[in-house]
Amino acid sequence: MQRARSLAVVGLVLLVALAGCAQFDAGSTTATSTDAPTETATPTAEPTPTATPTPEPTPTIDLDRGNATGTFLTDDGNVTVTLEVADEPTERSEGLMNRTHLPERHGMVFVYDGAAQRGFWMKNTLIPLDMIFIAPNGTVLNVEHARTQPNASVGELETYYSDGHAQYVVEMERGFANETGVGPGTQVELDLPESNESDAE
Repeated sequence: MQRARSLAVVGLVLLVALAGCAQFDAGSTTATSTDAPTETATPTAEPTPTATPTPEPTPTIDLDRGNATGTFLTDDGNVTVTLEVADEPTERSEGLMNRTHLPERHGMVFVYDGAAQRGFWMKNTLIPLDMIFIAPNGTVLNVEHARTQPNASVGELETYYSDGHAQYVVEMERGFANETGVGPGTQVELDLPESNESDAE
């Protein structure tokens, strides 16, 4: 009896040992081991950056092309701005597209050979703008406060028109006209490069 009991205990110990080895072997070959990461694990959140990311580069401001100035004669005094000149069809088509900022009191003047009603839109333009339409004699016809439309299709883009025949259009960052008092009737003196003056006459 004692011998049978001893054999049973030895048999039980052997069974437990063999079962433990089988579990270890199975665990070491499975892809779902708790020691190995799985594809379905929740990803760890990205750490918060400690520095402000560098913004996308903005197109270079061509100060050689933009050595024109414009002086607005307002009731509160004269306001002079620097202007890039767009007097070629390709330059006028590009305008201020894809810019992310403008220096203070800096904009663009669109110069045409003659006067006509002008219409402008904000395709690919990232900065809200004041569009200042100017007659051949230098009088502001109207100011349109244009908003950005980043996701608009061509058919959804709003068009801003001159109130009369404009030969020049000055674009400044939106808010410029309200801050300086520029509006219909304001006189503007444009100091354009020689080549532009001859083209505009």
